[in-house]
Amino acid sequence: MRPVIGIASSKMYVSDNRVDHFFHASHCYVEGIIRSGGIPLLLPIMNEDSYPVEEILEAVDAVLLTGGVDPAPHLYGEVPHSRLGEVDYERDQAELRLIRALLGKRKPVLGVCRGAQMIAITVGGTLIQDIESVYPNALQHQQIGSKQYGSHYVQVSDGFLKMALRADKVLVNSSHHQAVKTLPTGYKVTAVAPDGVVEGFESEDGRIIAVQWHPERMWMHDEQMLGICKEFVQLVKQQDELL
Repeated sequence: MRPVIGIASSKMYVSDNRVDHFFHASHCYVEGIIRSGGIPLLLPIMNEDSYPVEEILEAVDAVLLTGGVDPAPHLYGEVPHSRLGEVDYERDQAELRLIRALLGKRKPVLGVCRGAQMIAITVGGTLIQDIESVYPNALQHQQIGSKQYGSHYVQVSDGFLKMALRADKVLVNSSHHQAVKTLPTGYKVTAVAPDGVVEGFESEDGRIIAVQWHPERMWMHDEQMLGICKEFVQLVKQQDELL
């Protein structure tokens, strides 16, 4: 039985329509899940009291949290930095509710970029609001070159990511100016850039995986990076077999 992987979709306008919102997610997430043996299911994420998050999660075996704009800093006890980017507070609240429900149901979660940051915030971690302001010699984490190809290396330590990528050093792409600063007990950093920026973390129980780069853009042409999606689908299958 193929596991069903929910893809948390966000709202957007399209260029010729400023009246209606549309729920969307990159085709890369969808195609990666299919190629990895899973069934993708787009989940509309809404900040509404009537939103049936518990019932919706009954339809999926795991969830993939996608990228996007900066989370609101007051969610982790800070005031806005001068270089804070665009914030979507409605999405913040909707994803906080979704992640809390997932943690309660003990379902696997894979967070990408903003998705990783929202996981960190939900479990009690904090973020660096602007990398260049904290790391004067930081790498170019908002790469100018083709974003579907790698731009810098990360060091990977023991855990899900090392098993999925089958390497302890890997070339990744980079489209972020924020990163995880602190994590609570029960979570460990498993990928770090040469300048010290956290690029990946995992829960000690192995159910929560988070990456700061965008593997979905790379796994369209990079089999090593597709290993993250394949290993996640396998993890979900194993979880289902234990239930």
